[in-house]
Amino acid sequence: MTDKDEFCEQIRLCERAMYALAISVVKNDADAGEVISESIYRAYKNIDTLKKISSFKSWILRIVHNTAVEMIRKNSKVMYVDEIMDTPNEGEEDELTTKLVLREAVKKLKQPYRTTVILFYYENLSLSEIADITGAGISAVKKQLSRARGILYATLKEDFRK
Repeated sequence: MTDKDEFCEQIRLCERAMYALAISVVKNDADAGEVISESIYRAYKNIDTLKKISSFKSWILRIVHNTAVEMIRKNSKVMYVDEIMDTPNEGEEDELTTKLVLREAVKKLKQPYRTTVILFYYENLSLSEIADITGAGISAVKKQLSRARGILYATLKEDFRK
């Protein structure tokens, strides 16, 4: 990919996924914005390393993940997340409540479970794409998803008892 407009279009198509991944790692909007900006700069600078345009989303998300982890290591401070995903527009009250409870449960997951769940369920990425992005093996990603499901099940079961 050598065309600047094509690069910008690919970034536009991935911006929601980039934000969701960045916020899941750094846990605040300001740092997520910085991670995304730095990731776009790095991607543009190294665009010649992208072999297939069909791999763009995985490639850019790997850059976002690595940049976010690098920022955490440099800062080594705790940050809190305000939002992981957009609040649903319209719908029944029960559905909205369920989605909000689920969002809160996902926010409370520890890393790497939170990132894996967001990439798998909200960004619809495959296990192998998540493994590429996070640098974990496919079996590790499967285990993370399994454990995250168990944690979410226990958390949601407890929440709905109240």
